Amino acid sequence: MTNKAEEETAELLIYGEIVSEQWFEDETAPKQFAESLAALNGKPLTLRINSPGGDVFAAQAIYNLLRDYPGAVTAKIDGLSASAATLITCAGDTVIMPSNALFMIHNPLTIAWGNAEEMRKTADKLDTVRDSIVNVYLKRVGGKTKADDIKAMMDAETWLTAQEALDYGFVDSIDNETPIEDSIKGNMLIMNNVACDLVKFKHGDKVRDILNQRQTPTNSPAIKPKEGGNKTMENQEKTNTLLQKIADKLGISEKPEPTAGNQSIEDAVKAERNRICNLESMLTGDKVIDGIINTAKSNGQTAEDIKPYIDAVTNARKEEPKDGAAEAIKDIITDNMQSGAEGVAAGAPPVDKKQAAIDEIVNIANGK
Repeated sequence: MTNKAEEETAELLIYGEIVSEQWFEDETAPKQFAESLAALNGKPLTLRINSPGGDVFAAQAIYNLLRDYPGAVTAKIDGLSASAATLITCAGDTVIMPSNALFMIHNPLTIAWGNAEEMRKTADKLDTVRDSIVNVYLKRVGGKTKADDIKAMMDAETWLTAQEALDYGFVDSIDNETPIEDSIKGNMLIMNNVACDLVKFKHGDKVRDILNQRQTPTNSPAIKPKEGGNKTMENQEKTNTLLQKIADKLGISEKPEPTAGNQSIEDAVKAERNRICNLESMLTGDKVIDGIINTAKSNGQTAEDIKPYIDAVTNARKEEPKDGAAEAIKDIITDNMQSGAEGVAAGAPPVDKKQAAIDEIVNIANGK
């Protein structure tokens, strides 16, 4: 949040997942957002959004907070506004979308189990939630798009370019000056350092098509990327290297990414439901373990993927690792910080807080 007393405007960032309760720094939850909003005292607000979505009820709560805010709200899409994040975007009095940003709407999703009657009740609830989302969209588009057309777009999971979002009325103007760094690595879409797992979406392949079309020469003036445009991929590689070193010390072998190229949509949906159910069955109420599980749910990992990590935390709390893994992990983190690898993630701790951060990681693993 940027809110200096001498400045007449303020800025809030929604970068990452939208959640009901905040566990990690890059998440946005209604409670913390309300506190940040209250501190602005009605100043004109620029809301910068780069999010793959998340909890629809949390997004609706944030939408209502913004609609009640006394100051003018300008929403700017800094890369991606998808799923529940589009609700928050629609709260802006003015919405600006860079020419190479993305906007995606689809139907609400849930995980359900039970008998046929319980399933029917769940489906009815989803229809009610969808209607509430459609109402938000209708208010934003101002007559440019009809309700039936919006519902059809949601049914199809529709990915929109800036021009398409403007034509439908979701945004008010296109920014042709601000560059956005984007790349796809495997199934991960990375836009301005925010990752989005495309496996979670029905038509994530459309994103590849849109990005490929951008590489085709046009008569439009090209937007020059910032210097160091490959920084995102370099940082991701550094992060992967650090995680692999830690995994090696714990004796965890890297699992190859699953391939879903030949998988039917029905199989993919079934697999996703089973993945979530298996992860939720591992919840224990332990803050650290449940945090790992919730992260896995968002990142597309399976119960099998994270079991070695959960076992490592559990064993570390029983007794100090005899092989000195905790100290080895501490040394790895220290080496990476001293070599400048702390720059791989946004919001890295200042130099005088590095040691405290290292100790905290090790203490969490040991249950101290």
